[in-house]
Amino acid sequence: MIRPIHPFPARMAPELAIAELTRLKPNSIVLDPMSGSGTVIRHASELGLRAFGFDMDPLAVLMSRAWTTPVDTKLVEATALKVLAQARALSAGDIALPWIDKDQETKKFVTYWFGRKQRGQLRRLCFVLHLMEKKAKRRGDVAVLDVLKISLSRIIITKEQGASLARDTSHSRPHRVATKSNYDVLLGFERSVSYVCRLLESAPPKGNAKIQIGDARSVKLKAKSVDAVITSPPYLNAIDYMRGHRLALVWFGFPLAELSGVRSTSIGAERAPDESNTPGVDAVVAAMGRVKEMQPRHRAMINRYAQDVCKMMIEVSRVLKPGGTAIFVVGNSCLKGTFVRNSEAVACAGKKVGLRVVKKTVRKLPERNRYLPLSSGALSLRMRTETVLTFKK
Repeated sequence: MIRPIHPFPARMAPELAIAELTRLKPNSIVLDPMSGSGTVIRHASELGLRAFGFDMDPLAVLMSRAWTTPVDTKLVEATALKVLAQARALSAGDIALPWIDKDQETKKFVTYWFGRKQRGQLRRLCFVLHLMEKKAKRRGDVAVLDVLKISLSRIIITKEQGASLARDTSHSRPHRVATKSNYDVLLGFERSVSYVCRLLESAPPKGNAKIQIGDARSVKLKAKSVDAVITSPPYLNAIDYMRGHRLALVWFGFPLAELSGVRSTSIGAERAPDESNTPGVDAVVAAMGRVKEMQPRHRAMINRYAQDVCKMMIEVSRVLKPGGTAIFVVGNSCLKGTFVRNSEAVACAGKKVGLRVVKKTVRKLPERNRYLPLSSGALSLRMRTETVLTFKK
């Protein structure tokens, strides 16, 4: 099994992705419109398929690119040493990170989550990396920079305390556990680069993959251009990826307001819809269970999710070739004690855009690969499974 290079709170089970991908013909085009950590894209590439991945989360796109792009690991390690030397030679007055320094909200966020020593070391590293990014023109230079940034992110997005003052960051539920720290960011970065390079050397990426920022509700691909879609949509009220990921992204040029915008507009966001119901949404909502009995705020969240699912399925149907396959791995949710059938929402929305459900299986949720806020009792047992829906166009 190919080991991932970065923690991710809800990774698709690789054995499931591989099982579905091996059924495709050679040179098939595969799309994951919510690619997350890149499991589908990486394994599609390994099997000689052409793969496209999109995600709204900049850190997910970064880790997917680093995991799927061929790179000279010796050059990565040599560049890391140069970055460290330049970082150590800087004085505080040489450093400018305008997306932090000129934004009070982001500066306050960084001060809360990172100790003084770690902030100083991170500023040095990220200033050097920022200068490198401005100069990176060739594909190989970008690939090296991606690996360096992911190596830095790995010591921030961790289960235990690392470069930040938080723990459980990799589970998307960070909480600050200290007000100061002796963690050495520069040493941690050097070790992380070596670790990531060893992983990439043990299973070198083959390429044939393209990953970029994008929205599953508006896929930047031509109609009838994809042989198969394999993806796992976000669950309603389950995983807030950006809550943890922003601790790394604020060092890579993203002010907090921009990340909050991504967080609030993603599929599964806990807020009311931005527009009135679109055709077919009422039926999708009805398929999700006894949700009309819920409080108005939670019904609004359900309506938003249903609209997002409808838009997503319209795009899936549009880009699929006739006879193409779409596979969705969907987990259900619990919202204020009410069981919400996300899988039935996807099934209903798919049927409404002309896709046929040809197979439906339920599998036990791999606990090592998923993180869900489960409740206790009988309801929690119903949430320990995920549904695999297979559609044909």
